[in-house]
Amino acid sequence: MRALWLGAVVVAAASCASAPIRKQDLLALDLADRLVLQGCYDCLLEARDAYARVATGRARPLVIVRLFETELLLALRENELAMDTGATVARARALLPELPPALDGRRYLSIVEVLPGDDYGWSDRETDGFRRTHRAAVAKSIDADLRWLASDTALSQPVRQYLALSFDCLYFTRPRTGDVPQPAKTLRDPAPATPPLLVYRAGMCRDITRALLERTRAEVPRFVESSYFLARAQPNHRDTRDRLTEVYARFPASPSVTHLAGRFHQTIGDCRTALRHYDETIALRAGHERAWLGRTMCLTYLKRPDEAIASATSMLDRQIQLSDAYYWRAYNRRITRDLPAARSDIERAKAIYRSLDILTLAGMIEHDQDDLDPAQIDLTEARGGVMGRQNCVAMWYLGLVHMKREQWGSAAPQFEDAMHCYERRVFQHQRNLAAIVNNPDLDPALKAHQIAGFEAAIKEDRGQQYAGAYNAANNHAGARNFARARELLDIAAKDPDLDAQVRKLRELIKER
Repeated sequence: MRALWLGAVVVAAASCASAPIRKQDLLALDLADRLVLQGCYDCLLEARDAYARVATGRARPLVIVRLFETELLLALRENELAMDTGATVARARALLPELPPALDGRRYLSIVEVLPGDDYGWSDRETDGFRRTHRAAVAKSIDADLRWLASDTALSQPVRQYLALSFDCLYFTRPRTGDVPQPAKTLRDPAPATPPLLVYRAGMCRDITRALLERTRAEVPRFVESSYFLARAQPNHRDTRDRLTEVYARFPASPSVTHLAGRFHQTIGDCRTALRHYDETIALRAGHERAWLGRTMCLTYLKRPDEAIASATSMLDRQIQLSDAYYWRAYNRRITRDLPAARSDIERAKAIYRSLDILTLAGMIEHDQDDLDPAQIDLTEARGGVMGRQNCVAMWYLGLVHMKREQWGSAAPQFEDAMHCYERRVFQHQRNLAAIVNNPDLDPALKAHQIAGFEAAIKEDRGQQYAGAYNAANNHAGARNFARARELLDIAAKDPDLDAQVRKLRELIKER
């Protein structure tokens, strides 16, 4: 593959010898050709600039094809990072009248223009709309285009292979026929002589292949954009922070990079930094649903409910992530004790999607409003099924609903279920904590954040376990089931914070 490219360069250079091209320009062209094979974005920019400098006067026809090829590759790379390709595509289009008659530049551009941008940087709505718009045309033409890319000799082979690989990867799930080239399959294990340009594209084809991206970076240290896909492949790795810092410094205008940086910092508990990156993503892609959701969640975690409410409202105004937006607005309105507005929001969320989280919050708000019939219905549904077995909050609030109704015998088993649920959660947190402590590959900040988080969760859930035992005992005593109440008080007594309440309830049981 490399030999084919360099052979073409030698022929072109020989042809240039009879043209008025200075010797230093021939050397610049040779370096530019090698930079294109190296394939990094900065390599391509440098090559493009070299071609543009030489492509003047009588030398221009000899360089114009290489200039066009490089603009195509730059547009593809910008698209892979969800960056704006408008200026690059416009430069490529402006070259069309100067291209040789045998080169169908419009067809090459038409292939570039039906490739969707990176799905991390584009909004879901944008990606879905783009694919719907182009699906029929692509389905009709892709097989013929892949055959043409494999056989056309007007452009160099590596550039055609890069285009074909991009086309094949981004429409990977299409129906296939036996006689159509399959670049994604062919380049799954690139040969040692394969140019880094193609190794990189194969490494981020559909499923990210870390070994290929690491190979690319080892061969071309300037291939900074490989860090973005390596960070995506290992979002919690100890090297992820450095990779994101590096790629963000070079590509701050990539919504893919800013969004991934936001998610990373939210994961490690640094929501202030995450907010900045989410805002940058929204500035680049105003309708980016996941950035809006991350922003709203971070404002909630930072205990800024009024701003979180405003952020959720902006999501609703843009008609994005409606059930999530209503949920988080309801959550924050409950915090500010605006229960009527919280109830209205959670009802709307529930009408869209009856998830366990939505049903649980609905039951909590209804409980707070003393509207106990719908509270019991929603909380019962929220603790149903396999996942409901882990919904300790729903169990707890069902117990509170029965307590408000003075149904002691019904409240007690709900609190017992909550007690066992929190005990299971403590056990799971302990297992997770051990796994985190023993994992040498985690980002240090993430590791420290998760250790602190699990330790806090273990303490809180253990307290809830014992409080559940106490509440169950209290309700069993109210139902005059004193034997079970005493058993549960023995469990509750393990929490020193409950000592006074446990002693008082034991005395009351004795008196009765």
